[in-house]
Amino acid sequence: MRFAQTFKMKKRIKKYIDSKSYVKVYLADYEGFELTSFGGIIVEQNEKFILMSDLNDFNFDGVVIVRKSDISNVKRSINESFFDTIIEKEGIKQAIIQRTANLNFKLGDFTEMFISLKELGIAIIIEQLYANVSKFQVGPVSKVDKKKVFLDYFNANGEFDFKPVTSKFKDITFVRIDSPYANLFFKHVKWIE
Repeated sequence: MRFAQTFKMKKRIKKYIDSKSYVKVYLADYEGFELTSFGGIIVEQNEKFILMSDLNDFNFDGVVIVRKSDISNVKRSINESFFDTIIEKEGIKQAIIQRTANLNFKLGDFTEMFISLKELGIAIIIEQLYANVSKFQVGPVSKVDKKKVFLDYFNANGEFDFKPVTSKFKDITFVRIDSPYANLFFKHVKWIE
């Protein structure tokens, strides 16, 4: 049985949200193949998604939106507890909680969330890691329909593609917002003429 589909998991996540505890969240596909993991503070949940800050080597790496059905485990061991102590003592924890709150972003379904992100006008990252596919898309949301999102994709040369790229909701593994990588790139990207 998948961990994410239990009432117990929902209750456990609520406990971590309320306590603002540092946790490790692991994602797996439907066959149980591990996809990736995130370490951070879960900020919010709804029936289908969680929203959590992501830290990489004690540095804020954005906020991720993760589908609950992909969660294989939420871990809070002595290691995560010690990490929590460090980020608390260094003032990192309060800074990321405040930064996440300042996003003014709430979970909904994919359509609602992407419309909200379009209105914010920020660059986001969409990653697809299912079925031996590895897809990385970065850019601001240009359009949303009932089944997919369109991004004004920019490449590693800092140039926008001529036409938007699409991601079907069902293929998205996670969405990263307020990423230092995407924010900095977006600041310097230019349209190809």
